[in-house]
Amino acid sequence: MLLRHWGVPVLGFAAVTACWLFPVLLNLSTVIPGSGAGDNVTFVWNVWWMRYVWHHSGQTFFFTPFLFHPVGTDLTLHTHTALPALLGAAWSSPIAGQNVLIALHIYLNFLCSYALAHRVTGKVVPSLAAAVIFGASAFVSAHLNGHFNLIAAWTLPLVCLAALGAIEKHTWPRGVLVGVALAATAYTDYYLFVYAVVIVLLFGVSQTMRLGLKTEPSTAARDITSRLLVGLFALLILDALVIAAILLFPGDRLDIGSIHISVRSIRNPITVAWILLLAAAATVAQSRVRVDTITAATKPARNVLVAVLATTFVLLLPLVIHAGALWRSGGYVSQAYLWRSAPGGVDASTIFLGNPFHAAWGDAVRALYGRLHVDAIESSAWIPIVGIALAIAAVVLKREKQEIAPWMLSGTVFMVWSLGPWLTVVGRQTPLILPPILLRFVPIVANARIPGRAMVVVSLSIAMLAAIGFERLLTRGRIARMAAWGLFLILVIECIPAQPPLYVPAVPSPYFAMTDRSKKGAVCELPLGLRDGFGETGSIDEAVLLHQTIHERPIVGGFVARLPPSVVRAYATMPIVGSLLRLSDGAKVLETDATRSPREAAALLASAGIAFIILDTRRASPELIEYVQSKIDLKRVAQEDGRVFYEVME
Repeated sequence: MLLRHWGVPVLGFAAVTACWLFPVLLNLSTVIPGSGAGDNVTFVWNVWWMRYVWHHSGQTFFFTPFLFHPVGTDLTLHTHTALPALLGAAWSSPIAGQNVLIALHIYLNFLCSYALAHRVTGKVVPSLAAAVIFGASAFVSAHLNGHFNLIAAWTLPLVCLAALGAIEKHTWPRGVLVGVALAATAYTDYYLFVYAVVIVLLFGVSQTMRLGLKTEPSTAARDITSRLLVGLFALLILDALVIAAILLFPGDRLDIGSIHISVRSIRNPITVAWILLLAAAATVAQSRVRVDTITAATKPARNVLVAVLATTFVLLLPLVIHAGALWRSGGYVSQAYLWRSAPGGVDASTIFLGNPFHAAWGDAVRALYGRLHVDAIESSAWIPIVGIALAIAAVVLKREKQEIAPWMLSGTVFMVWSLGPWLTVVGRQTPLILPPILLRFVPIVANARIPGRAMVVVSLSIAMLAAIGFERLLTRGRIARMAAWGLFLILVIECIPAQPPLYVPAVPSPYFAMTDRSKKGAVCELPLGLRDGFGETGSIDEAVLLHQTIHERPIVGGFVARLPPSVVRAYATMPIVGSLLRLSDGAKVLETDATRSPREAAALLASAGIAFIILDTRRASPELIEYVQSKIDLKRVAQEDGRVFYEVME
């Protein structure tokens, strides 16, 4: 029994992972998944930085002086992947360490989703179906191109396993396990942690509350509902008249005294109509739906909740302390956007367009995405058709043995979340506003700014419902069993993942020579850039992070997920460095630097602790090249692959 239920699946998932990542595992230290140097290099850097901290006293992982020299930067809000980086630091090669982590994440995605489905159904094949849906999901395949933090999706089924155990036993040790799982998720990825917390809350709601229909609303309630609906209907008629007027009498604006209203399109009136319809639906639902509290489950749930909160808080103290200091210093960074410029969610049409990362037809589907101007990585909502069909079977073929409420609730909430602030269809933003637009006002949640990433929970919810549906079909007679096995075969075909593209770093040999410690100091690679998840100042080649893992010197500029504004301000006024940044951004030299002699410029760089300049002549503008070669006293020491290596003269 143990071999059938666990031995075969454990070995099978290892074989699938090996086949999927075979080119990576074959070249463990020399390739990185991804089409080039980008976010993928950031996670190699995380592994290197963790290893550096372990081998050098006086360093802390959550602050680094090795990026944005000489200021340094806090890594609390960075995609630091501290827990995986700690494991990857065991390898001497950061690239090899990161690739081992990628394989481990992929394997655990299969294993943890299987374990969760097995706990729900107690059956092997339905659990395998769930593992296929989640482990080989389009979400995981998409982010295997470089967002290695997000492929660690196994933390979510792990949290669900712990949460289900706490719901079943209602003991404080079970609550401690939930807290440990949440903390592990927080040290893996910020988005996944936010999702995990919401999942735990939704699980609690599904166990302590039930929805029902009111038998007969009171007369007063009916009167209030009727008045509200009449008022909303009147506003809808007025809005329809506005739409008709705009269509019949086109113009730029409508002037009402000193008030000027744009009437160039009917987009805003349609948005208003949609909001009124949602308000009407909410009014009807409020009058007809009853929320019942299950008091028997509430009291023990409080004890579990205390254990969860206490454990999570204690384990996250290092992050909490750093985050508090960052907040007090004004370094906390969040996105700023207007209503219509908010990051978009998934494109609803992609549900039906096919798997964009399938081994056979993924290229064709992505080409279609391109024609529709849909981002295949962040905007795909594809879920296997068989998975959806089996999930529907779980709902239709009702049975008391399994509880589908948590998966229904979490799947619905996260599907709405993933759609984003505006409904998007075939690459176009419609006027239909959606509830996630309000998430920008929710602290902590607001920093999980890409709504389409919530699809990972939708995939997990569909996987669990599909496992339940599969198990129920197996108990419905011979024809139903044959249908279930046929669906399983189609599911496997639907989900065959394409191997990821591979980036083969080519590090010029002078970087290895810079490991010589006889001359201390930082490295400034040009063009120079300061980049975070919200934008870029100057121009950065992400390969500079990979180069740093070779020469192990602080670098000027760099990339973190959230860069405090104070760092950008410091660079803007820094002598010589500020001019190099401006030239990298297509602007002019600072006036204070224009009249400096080459010797003075070099002395200022040396006083800032900068010992080397590396000029990439393939990317640098003529103005930047001319300034470096004629306005700074430098000693040319090497040239390779379009890069010229200089030593700053003191």
